[in-house]
Amino acid sequence: MNKKQKVLIITIVLLGYFIILVDTSLVFTCSKEISQSFQMNTNLSAWISNSYALTFGSLLLLGGKLGDAYGRKKIFMLGLVLFGISSGMVGFAPNAILLIIFRAIQGIGAAIIAPATLAIIMDNFMGQERIAAISIYGTMSGIGVSVGLIIGAGITTILSWRWGFLVNLPIVAILLILTAKFLPTNKFTTEKLDIFGSIISCLALIFIINGISGIGSHAFSIVIGILLLGYFIFYEKRISHPILPLTLFSDKKRNLAYLICFAYSGAITSFWFFTPLLLQTEFKMTPLIVGVSFLPMTIANFISATMVDYFTKKLGSIKLLFIGLIITTIGFSSLTLFKSGLTYMLFIALPMIIIGLGQGLILSPVTSIAVMNTPQDLTGVSSSVINVMLQIGGAFGLSIVTVLSHTTEDVLAFHYRAVGFSILSIIALLFSGYLLIMILKKKKNVVNKKV
Repeated sequence: MNKKQKVLIITIVLLGYFIILVDTSLVFTCSKEISQSFQMNTNLSAWISNSYALTFGSLLLLGGKLGDAYGRKKIFMLGLVLFGISSGMVGFAPNAILLIIFRAIQGIGAAIIAPATLAIIMDNFMGQERIAAISIYGTMSGIGVSVGLIIGAGITTILSWRWGFLVNLPIVAILLILTAKFLPTNKFTTEKLDIFGSIISCLALIFIINGISGIGSHAFSIVIGILLLGYFIFYEKRISHPILPLTLFSDKKRNLAYLICFAYSGAITSFWFFTPLLLQTEFKMTPLIVGVSFLPMTIANFISATMVDYFTKKLGSIKLLFIGLIITTIGFSSLTLFKSGLTYMLFIALPMIIIGLGQGLILSPVTSIAVMNTPQDLTGVSSSVINVMLQIGGAFGLSIVTVLSHTTEDVLAFHYRAVGFSILSIIALLFSGYLLIMILKKKKNVVNKKV
């Protein structure tokens, strides 16, 4: 494979991953416009994001298995087609319920595309080239949402929120042509797929989230969700090819890493969703200016992310994760001080910078901890579970914060929401503190035994 072919492959992969990131961040800046179009309340508007995150997160493992079973190229193209068609349906959605359903279908497409992109890199690059490609991919993951936020906000401001979704159609068409022509076909297995388990887990999560901030009887929805989740665990124990091997949860450090991801994602997703609403209502910013206003956080995130390798060598992943969560918790807590009439620079932009600095120190260490001491045959699944926790944790957190801030006064609502961000971040910090204490005790015991 020559250099030109490799450049084309990485371009296809990054563009495929980028449209997912843009679609995620687009909702953060145009949720107000969408809500106004369909006269949606806060609870219902949260499902614009939640429906996407739930299907995306709960079907990620199945999406990865599909690539193993039927070939990356074929499945990547299938995901693109599904994502493109559903993007068009969202863009033309005539009412709120259909929009939410189409967003859920988009999440299914994203769940197929996302694991395929990283797997394609692993299939086609080796040695230093693979390290470089993964590094570029990781950078895209870190700052892609922020860049996508600005691009999506620009489209929303100049045209409308509908065009933010419709623009995916020509991009998907180009990607399909490039993929068909330039992406090599990899070998694939005849591994059995746990489709039933994937569907049950997805339904369980949907019912539980709906029970927190959805329609109908909340108690009934939560009970059904918990029963389905219990059945999913029972089912996964009994079958020989589970979508989620339960042996993965036999390690305490790994479990704590998953819990940290879950809680932190709830905080950061809620922050991303509700802060643009405040900027639009309190500061009268257009979606484009809202996107630009997040640049301080993006820059801070990028700077701290570039220092992760250096600090990991000096402190280790667990200490660095703990420090990163302390910083982000300070940033989230600072947002609770905001009141009507206060300045953007001091009470919004400064906390954003603090949050960005902390965020850059979190994702890489927590991922390393999650895959540490994982059996070789479960490394890929363990890495995928981190992404599952990020998506599902975001949906849970957003639902909880939505319930906490059920008020009509915008600034007071944001105060309650900021309290919600902070509590979720503190929970993640406590888990990381427990992990740090556990490791320090273990080291102390080792030293005492040597003495």
